[in-house]
Amino acid sequence: MSNTTPPNPNNPNNTHTISNLSAGLKSVSLTDQQQNEVNLNLLQQQLHNEATTSQQSRITHFFQNQPTEGYTLFSHRSAPNGFKVAIILSELNLPFNTIFLDFNNGEQRAPEFVTINPNARVPALIDHFNENTSIWESGAIILYLVSKFLKENGECPLWSDNLIEQSQISSWLFFQTSGHAPMIGQALHFRYFHSCPVPSAVERYTDEVRRVYGVIEMALAERREALIMDLDVENAAAYSAGTTPLSQSRYFDYPVWLVGDRATVADLSFVPWNNVVDRIGINLKVEFPEVYKWTKYMMRRPAVIRALRGD
Repeated sequence: MSNTTPPNPNNPNNTHTISNLSAGLKSVSLTDQQQNEVNLNLLQQQLHNEATTSQQSRITHFFQNQPTEGYTLFSHRSAPNGFKVAIILSELNLPFNTIFLDFNNGEQRAPEFVTINPNARVPALIDHFNENTSIWESGAIILYLVSKFLKENGECPLWSDNLIEQSQISSWLFFQTSGHAPMIGQALHFRYFHSCPVPSAVERYTDEVRRVYGVIEMALAERREALIMDLDVENAAAYSAGTTPLSQSRYFDYPVWLVGDRATVADLSFVPWNNVVDRIGINLKVEFPEVYKWTKYMMRRPAVIRALRGD
């Protein structure tokens, strides 16, 4: 039997029996109200952890059980850029499934998602046909899809096999991603979501959106005039002389496109943002009639309708 005398817990010189944490806890005395608050905080934390685990498990489960074919689009219900990619997928009749991320629960910050999109934003796309290749940024995704479609099928209705046309389409696509979408996004933010009113910011971004639409309006108007002069031959002289306005031509409402004689990604990339621009006080029909007609034709396309519905 050991002759060691058990330490006296009341001895202040004893440093081995009670940890600093235990000693600290001995001095804490909670009232019933304080204890209830502690319990409530613990319960809220537990519920938060369970919710976080649940939302993360949805993303984790997907990445651990990815399909072997088709495409997966990561988007958000209120993200025009996600619907922009959906329109191209739908137009090309490609098989895809959309996962709408829950930003309130931070699904865009799930480690698996950040692995495929370090910017932790939408959209992002996984090509399950191509070893689960991932692409992020809407413009890059669109160029990947049309380039791959052209390579596999020999032609792509939304793209071109001509280098000059490709460069023209790309110019408008980059204009949309760098000048059109960001300006509308900032105008919406300062109009509806900023913490305090900043009228100068609302005015600045709304004016810039109008400038951008002025560029598109001019391009479409020039395309309209060229089309009318080419097709309405019997009245071309009167149009040139200014004695008959172009608006009287039977081709005045005929669809025109930014590049070539068909809709391409140059046109279709504008659709989702054109669909929300009225929320910043811009009336396309009144202010930019060619943009309005152009948008109207695209909004009637079955593939666009399916994509905007989230089908």
